[in-house]
Amino acid sequence: MSSVALLVEDLYEDLELWYPYHRLREAGVDVVLVGPVAGKAYASKHGYPATADAGVDEVGAAEFDGVVIPGGYAPDRMRRHEGMVRLVADLDAAGKLVGAICHAGWMLVSAKILEGRRVTSFFAIRDDLVNAGAEWIDAPVVVDGNLVTSRTPADLSAFGAALVETLGR
Repeated sequence: MSSVALLVEDLYEDLELWYPYHRLREAGVDVVLVGPVAGKAYASKHGYPATADAGVDEVGAAEFDGVVIPGGYAPDRMRRHEGMVRLVADLDAAGKLVGAICHAGWMLVSAKILEGRRVTSFFAIRDDLVNAGAEWIDAPVVVDGNLVTSRTPADLSAFGAALVETLGR
């Protein structure tokens, strides 16, 4: 069975965390909510809690087949934690799935994994991704090897399908 880390921090976009969570589980993937602190409940933009199964300093890239990063304002908070940024960078370096939707591209910038890559995101962070060396494309989902990116909750169906396909399910 595959295992994916789904990153969580305060102010995550509800749909961008819970849709991939359930879509991956339906595909037989073990999904582990990873936050800065294990057992802490992180509140979404709309107040819905998600409790971290593991703290980022308790896990490593070897334990997972990939990572998914939801959007909202959480990615700006996530990238303040060196361990969260390192987990994304390490999984990418290992050629494992890295999924990012909406504002999650900020984590990809901080992980320094965008040079020469094709991506999409919420349009407002396009300049950030381009300045980090990426080619930005306005599409529901963009797959560049192990990197799967998407724009907004409206694109979750395409994003979920691409995550499962990239994992080889």
